[in-house]
Amino acid sequence: MVFFEEFSDAGAHIRNMAFYNLPLRMLKLVHESIGEGDPVMTLEQAVHRLTGDQADWFGIDAGKIREGDRADVVVLDPSGFGQNLEQVHWGEMENFGLQRLVNRNPGIVKTVLINGKLALDDEQLVPEFGREMGYGRFIPAR
Repeated sequence: MVFFEEFSDAGAHIRNMAFYNLPLRMLKLVHESIGEGDPVMTLEQAVHRLTGDQADWFGIDAGKIREGDRADVVVLDPSGFGQNLEQVHWGEMENFGLQRLVNRNPGIVKTVLINGKLALDDEQLVPEFGREMGYGRFIPAR
């Protein structure tokens, strides 16, 4: 399993373009390069590029797992990387009567914690997510 914080909304607001899913696609490419015996970097380095490096670039206090910090964590199962991560689907936008492009990659993202609160468990959104406060907060740049 791979644990990391991620800066991506995976296209949550996109209706006409599907150039997202970058974090999973990058981790898949790194994972494949390791399996082929020619690693472009370690998985740990890839996770840091997707989290800590971006947080540092944006000047925000996030992207690293440190004692006392807010816990935004994604738990992945790399064995699910064998599927097509570029494929997109139309999904309903609840309460809007609209559809949006989404990625559906079952078997990869197992668990998500946002600000220490369980948002996704065993690949299923928890009922409280989107209905209760406390999942996220604005992170201002320094």
